[in-house]
Amino acid sequence: MTYEIENYELLRHATEEFCGFLSDANVPTERIFDSRLVVYELLGNVLKHSNGKASLRYTITDGFVEVKILASVPYEPPKCPKCADVYAESGRGIFLVDSICHERVLTEDGVLIVRIKIE
Repeated sequence: MTYEIENYELLRHATEEFCGFLSDANVPTERIFDSRLVVYELLGNVLKHSNGKASLRYTITDGFVEVKILASVPYEPPKCPKCADVYAESGRGIFLVDSICHERVLTEDGVLIVRIKIE
């Protein structure tokens, strides 16, 4: 399934559909929660930092939830994020994404791919 994300309302709708897909595929609740966090964080960052749109595609492959995000305006999250200070208001998102995901890759053509192990 592919979704075009242009605003936060479309982000919310796409994420609900994504989680429904995972639930229908009998993905454990904990991995659905993790997958929702990853999608919200990455797509929210695209909307916030790149001022562009994004497409969201996802599938379940070889025991992994695989998410692909392509931004209309290139967005590359930090390669080695650090967790923000305890009193900081932001700066933990990519750190959390990386702690959840088995893999996060940015392809040469700008597609951000994350894989979350289902277990």
